[in-house]
Amino acid sequence: MSDMSPDAVQVRITPDGICFIDEEYFTPPPGVSLNEAVLAHLQLEAAALEMPIRAVIQDEQAQYTTVIQVNTDGTSDPLDSKAQVPAAPSLPQTPTSPTNLPVPQPQTVDPVPPDRPYEPLPEPYRGRLVAICATANQNLFTEAARDADQLLTELSAQFGPSHLYTLAASLVRGDIAWLDQDFRFGLQSWVFIARAWHLHLGPQHSTTVRAVGNALGCWRRLQPAEAKESASYVVTFLRDVSFPDGEAAVRTINRRAQRIALAN
Repeated sequence: MSDMSPDAVQVRITPDGICFIDEEYFTPPPGVSLNEAVLAHLQLEAAALEMPIRAVIQDEQAQYTTVIQVNTDGTSDPLDSKAQVPAAPSLPQTPTSPTNLPVPQPQTVDPVPPDRPYEPLPEPYRGRLVAICATANQNLFTEAARDADQLLTELSAQFGPSHLYTLAASLVRGDIAWLDQDFRFGLQSWVFIARAWHLHLGPQHSTTVRAVGNALGCWRRLQPAEAKESASYVVTFLRDVSFPDGEAAVRTINRRAQRIALAN
């Protein structure tokens, strides 16, 4: 199709770096920068609609606004020559290579800091989790996923599926699914993780919000048919966890599902 979607996607980045897409809270998956994640979202939207889309990007942190067109082949072009654009490109044209999984770091106050809570894991589980990360960092995702699934089975049997030990390994398994572009499994993993953190910490905690955002990031990258099929599943999940701005996210999901239906 050569037509362009009539509705421009609104991207807003607040001064403290929080991102909203069409009023929906948006957070990048682990190891992916915000700019890369936003561009990937727009590329996916254009591919799902089978037509170019316009995006108005308002970055209050960098203090600029610009308008771009994202094409179905993944390329993008500026549409607003008068907009103030920073010297370094805000949205890269090509994605970077997969980012390594983080190495174990000392435990901090946050139960799930960005560097992941490896320290509470007792041996031999902690050593096995470190080895799984090392395998994934060699792009051996099938082997890493297999070992992570085995570790999760053992941790779930001994401590329970929602125990902090099990969740620590679950986070790594979710990262592996993302790096392997297994977004369907990643969606299921992050939904489970988010539900568990919701019970442990509540809906407003940054750890819960981050897990919900990762689940949504996986859903956005599903193929159109899978996204449409799982839309009601994600909507139910968002309402169960009382996600901040959850209703706006639900409207966005329903809107994309409708667009996919109209495109087929």
